[in-house]
Amino acid sequence: MLPQGEILTLQRQFQYHIQYAVPVQVYRGNVHVDIGVVTAVDEGFVELQGTLYNRNLFTFISRPGY
Repeated sequence: MLPQGEILTLQRQFQYHIQYAVPVQVYRGNVHVDIGVVTAVDEGFVELQGTLYNRNLFTFISRPGY
């Protein structure tokens, strides 16, 4: 399990969050954009409940227990 606030960068980290439905917070720079459960991921994008986020433009932070 990843600690609260861990930045997700690796494919296996995203897969863990999909498998266990751990919430992820999305930021663009210092601005909070979204929070939710990852529903899909590939090399370029992360999908949170129907919305795609470019992995190069956004930061994804683990929020277990949110």
